[in-house]
Amino acid sequence: MSETAPNNEQELDMLDIKGFLLDFFHSFKRLWWLVLALIIAASLFSYFRVNRNYSPSYVAEATVSVELVNGGSYANRNTAEQMGLILPYILNSGMLSDVIAADLGIKSVPCSISATCIKGTNLLTLTVSGRDPQLTYRVLQSVIKNYSEVTQYVVGQTEITVIDDRGIPNDPGKTAVVRGSVLKGAMIGAAIGLAIVVLRSFLLRTIRSEEDLRAFINAPVLGTLPVCRKKERRSSQRQDINILFDSNRDEYIEAMRLIRTRVERDLGLNKVLMVTSSVAGEGKSTVAANLAASLALKGLKVILIDCDLRNPSVGRMFNLTGSYPGLAAVLEGRAELDDALVEVVKEGKPTGLELMPGSGTATRMAEMLSGEAMSELLDRLRERADIVVLDTPPSAVLVDAMMLIKQVDGIAYIVMSDFARRRFIIKGIEEIVETGAPLTGCILNGGRTSSSKYGYYGHYGHYGRYGGKYGYYGYGSSGKKDKARSAE
Repeated sequence: MSETAPNNEQELDMLDIKGFLLDFFHSFKRLWWLVLALIIAASLFSYFRVNRNYSPSYVAEATVSVELVNGGSYANRNTAEQMGLILPYILNSGMLSDVIAADLGIKSVPCSISATCIKGTNLLTLTVSGRDPQLTYRVLQSVIKNYSEVTQYVVGQTEITVIDDRGIPNDPGKTAVVRGSVLKGAMIGAAIGLAIVVLRSFLLRTIRSEEDLRAFINAPVLGTLPVCRKKERRSSQRQDINILFDSNRDEYIEAMRLIRTRVERDLGLNKVLMVTSSVAGEGKSTVAANLAASLALKGLKVILIDCDLRNPSVGRMFNLTGSYPGLAAVLEGRAELDDALVEVVKEGKPTGLELMPGSGTATRMAEMLSGEAMSELLDRLRERADIVVLDTPPSAVLVDAMMLIKQVDGIAYIVMSDFARRRFIIKGIEEIVETGAPLTGCILNGGRTSSSKYGYYGHYGHYGRYGGKYGYYGYGSSGKKDKARSAE
């Protein structure tokens, strides 16, 4: 036992690193355009700023040899080194500057002067920088002329011979300055962009694959529904997937059959299944409608109820255009159950599926869903059908779904691939678990299908370290979200 704990800790650490790298890579694929835009913007800003504020600086250089009068080669090298070292002190003292100013007939020397000894030789490089190329060169010539005179009291009498004189400078070095500034701006833009990507990796962690779902949530996985594209049509009407009428979606239908089998196995003789999700937009209603249709295709008597009165969509899923009382009217006693149910017919024949489309609103919907009227309605529906499917609002955002939890026999939790933040998924499932409600399992919508055993509680799920009270933990695995229409 003592050997297992460290291994688990090491495994969690490896998931941390791997998960972060995968999240970073995925975020970068999403935000590469932002990083590029920031690089371009920062580069352009630096370019225009330098062009606007740049002051030209001309550099005049000359290489001279230093020879000590009556000295040997070693003394000459040593003297050149000393002259290079003492120049800053001579400049600070004003001795050389005063001599140059007097020589050129100016009040002060508006240039910077430096000297560097070429190591191992008696050669000295004199450099003068200034804004006026003519004056800069004249100062250099004056330095060559007067330098030995100023330094003779320190190093002795010397003779300076010009070896290389580059003449009057004509390149202010603007090109190099602009290039360097643009490069610096690009690096700053890239740093800001990558910082945003890293921040998104930390804040927007999602679920992208079935393996990721098992590693992140210690709950059974019912299966994965693949991305299913619909052909674009000129009509602006939204087109939803419905396997009852759209039979050419083989991969989707097969995946739904597998989920149907697992749902039936888990429910047993129980009849009421609630379908919910963390947030809106995860395809919850699409999954509920197709699961009900798949059960009906097997020959079961199924009733699908739209409990999401804020965003009803079950009627649209089956192309119903009429007006129907809806759940609120039945619970308030304004309509009979038979009047609210609509039988779904295909090619003139009943399919075994009945709908209660969402219609109207209720000010006390949450209280109604948890009240005695709802309990009595579910009892009547249990007698009338083999399975009752409830399409409810998102559980992590609205309380409506939570009001129904104690009255159902199973819960199918929909997770859209790369959509909801992990903290919303944690919140929704934690609230379900805290009530003691039967969580049938999770369905990954719009992900990559993979074969797996039902009810596998992956060994990656550990108590407590991440994800709060019930130990939901994990990082993303490889998965790719495909742009598709996934309706709710």
